[in-house]
Amino acid sequence: MAQEARLKLRMQKELKLLLVDPPHGASFPTLSSQSDITDLSSIHAQIEGPEETVYSKGIFKIKIQIPERYPLQPPIVTFATPIYHPNIDNGGRICLDILNLPPK
Repeated sequence: MAQEARLKLRMQKELKLLLVDPPHGASFPTLSSQSDITDLSSIHAQIEGPEETVYSKGIFKIKIQIPERYPLQPPIVTFATPIYHPNIDNGGRICLDILNLPPK
């Protein structure tokens, strides 16, 4: 099986898992089981702020960009909703050192 076909099957499996059993507090309003796998380079999601925190009752919109080298390269996640958090920069990017890829 060609690598591209394997990646397409993997994306279909992961999409189905996201829709059937999404992470707690997360929703994917633009995804459906009929979504075109070839057009999943960018996914829009919403997450609810955790209870008993300053973020509770908040709805935060995020954009998930799937790189061409996925799964060898991790998705790029950016907050579209402005948020103050020590690990989120002014552009909405997650800036946590442990998430960076090791040097080449």
